[in-house]
Amino acid sequence: MKKTLLIFTILLLTEISIFGQVVATIKGLVKTETQDPISYASATLISGGKVTSGAVTDTKGQFQIKGNFTGNYQLRIAFVGFETTLKDVVIGETGTVDIGTVILTKSKTSLSEVTVAGDVPDKTVSIEKTSINPTANATMATGSVLEVLKSSASVSIDGNGTVSIRGNQNVLILIDGVPTTLDGLGSIPAANVQNIDIITSPDVKYDAEGTGGIINIISKKQTANAFHALASFNYGFVGMLNGNLAVSYNKGRWGFRINYNGKYENDFIESELHRKFVESGNSIDQMIRANKVNSNQVVGLNVNFKASPNDILALDFKASFPKMNNLQDFNNHYVKDMLPSNLQRRTDITFNREMFEGALSYKHLWKNTEGKGREINLLASASSITGHRPSYYYERDTMVQKSVSGGHPLILALQADFAAQVGKGKLETGLKMTVRGNNIDHKFYERNPMTDDWNYSYFFSNDLKHREYIPAVYAMYSSKINDKLSYKAGLRFEYGYVTLHCDKTQIEEHSQNFLLAPYFSLKYQITDIWSLNLGLSRRISRPSYPQLNPYVNLIDNQTYETGNIHLQPEKINKLDFGYAAVSKIVTVNGNAYFNLTQDYITQVATLEDDILVMTYMNGKWNITTGIDHTIQIRPLKWLTIDVATNTYYSHFTGNYNNMDVSNHGWVNNSNAALNFKPFKGMNIQIQYFVITPQYFPQFTTKTIHYCNIGIKQTFWKNRLTISALLTDVFNTRRWDVYAENAVYSLVNTSKNRSGMFWLGITFNFNAFKPQMGKQQKKEEDRSVIKIGE
Repeated sequence: MKKTLLIFTILLLTEISIFGQVVATIKGLVKTETQDPISYASATLISGGKVTSGAVTDTKGQFQIKGNFTGNYQLRIAFVGFETTLKDVVIGETGTVDIGTVILTKSKTSLSEVTVAGDVPDKTVSIEKTSINPTANATMATGSVLEVLKSSASVSIDGNGTVSIRGNQNVLILIDGVPTTLDGLGSIPAANVQNIDIITSPDVKYDAEGTGGIINIISKKQTANAFHALASFNYGFVGMLNGNLAVSYNKGRWGFRINYNGKYENDFIESELHRKFVESGNSIDQMIRANKVNSNQVVGLNVNFKASPNDILALDFKASFPKMNNLQDFNNHYVKDMLPSNLQRRTDITFNREMFEGALSYKHLWKNTEGKGREINLLASASSITGHRPSYYYERDTMVQKSVSGGHPLILALQADFAAQVGKGKLETGLKMTVRGNNIDHKFYERNPMTDDWNYSYFFSNDLKHREYIPAVYAMYSSKINDKLSYKAGLRFEYGYVTLHCDKTQIEEHSQNFLLAPYFSLKYQITDIWSLNLGLSRRISRPSYPQLNPYVNLIDNQTYETGNIHLQPEKINKLDFGYAAVSKIVTVNGNAYFNLTQDYITQVATLEDDILVMTYMNGKWNITTGIDHTIQIRPLKWLTIDVATNTYYSHFTGNYNNMDVSNHGWVNNSNAALNFKPFKGMNIQIQYFVITPQYFPQFTTKTIHYCNIGIKQTFWKNRLTISALLTDVFNTRRWDVYAENAVYSLVNTSKNRSGMFWLGITFNFNAFKPQMGKQQKKEEDRSVIKIGE
């Protein structure tokens, strides 16, 4: 860790030039082992243990240090993710010293973020986040971000694709740090993702939304000068395919990247649902067969312009066109008042969406009169979806109901962030204004069996307009107390104002909420091997428009869903304690956590004349406490063993309409991976996943376990990669739920096409890759400011 303490400090040093005296120049070139130039590497001149002067390499890897100095010096060359190099330099009275080319090698260990991988890190873990590299994960071939996420033990995903972090489903989804209107991760192509950050304890720079935490999807970007291209294609037998094409060109001040991704999935799901109502004794048995066809096309553009070494402009734009058709056949058997009956029903629902997202950012770097670095970032972003949902409902092959829906989810944000070195530490402050909402127009019709006319249904139709305004301000200071102890402390204030308007029912609701969110973290480096971390934070989850929507949504003829306009935000207090240990053979990272959630938001079931109505409520308290571990063992050069496990206890309390929704129990989410490298360029990965029963208000899931096996072989100096993947080898992956409460008992089993064989091919032209070291960077020195990153 000590080797990297001065990486960013030299950025604060001013150029020394004394009028009337001879100025010496030290220059050189910094490259990687593959001869790629390294931008923003630090070159520090040291004399007597003190920093004399320094410089930063440009986009070509070149640097120059000028000043009035003579004698013997040490030159320190460093960059995050690489081993620091020291060179002795003798500077005469006049002239130039050219040290030539300096080659930096990749760093093998990191103490604050543990690298859980070999040549290409597939996972790094710290107290604040877990970062996953999809390209190193065997499930990359499926093209699904959801599958890649499962390698983190902190993450669990239910049968509907809903993501939870440590048992909490209120997760904020970001794309490149910007909130998105996408309501799921299934529409995000994994081939276009550089990193997936699972942030369990976000600091105050992030939005406070998301009591579970944040998942930040970081898109691939090319920073080295040259033309680069990547093409990939994956096929899953039978009926699954995805492909990606990305082209990048950087020269001088300009950088461009264009990418296209296409995906098609044809999945079959078979479910059984058995439900018995306690009071009446009536029951419903359903056999459900669903055919889900998903397709998506994504086009993205990234433009970077460096107006000067201190001024950077960036434009990001992406358009996505997801489409999903869900065709469900229900074979329903009813017992009412001891009389049996049967009904065949079919629903045909198509979700068509057009999503457009854009972000324009500006960064300015400068130094004050004392030579201390400062940075300002301005960001304007927008995310919008236009949705269309035609739906058709049949009974005994006759259409009996239909609907036409439209929606327009929108998120707009303006943000300004400022960072500067103050004293021995770094001060960060910022302002943000977020506007989000949706206009829903849902028209529902029912067929009159006597006249065959279609009658408009006021009961199922919907015209909600939702708006939410969230201004926020934050400040945070980070510094080092000594060589072993460092800290971050901050405070964020957010105000939320919500309006709900419905013309048909003349609903006009207004509400407001306040959040004062402190953050504190402490890091202690005990030895070169051991480090300890402590974190405290507070976050909020505000109700979304589906949870607030007071209208009734038809799920099937016996199950309805509606919202609750009186929902309040849930708030959580988090305490995390982490430790890390790094050696040549074993790497261990652990986090113990305690989460206390007040007014948690959950779905709850009520009964109206044997119609199950699903709505939302605020529970009283949810306590979750546990520990997650990540262990990597490298017994041999060709073998790596990774184990990730998360064990926690969750306890929900609360009641709705005099009905107790309490539930509690222990949960374990674990996975293990064996990575073999028997030959050069070959990697064989075996993954096994186990998730014990999970506990939620009113229902509990059953144990899930499954196995994936993948193999990759690279050719032609890593330009060509061929992969094969077998998912759910033993066909054991399924989703089973049961419930026992005062209203009903329920057993629901569901199985999709989880077992599949995939073949993939990827071609890199000119070694398409990110700037070296960006994804392997260590946690920053808290006593200095990061400039230009």
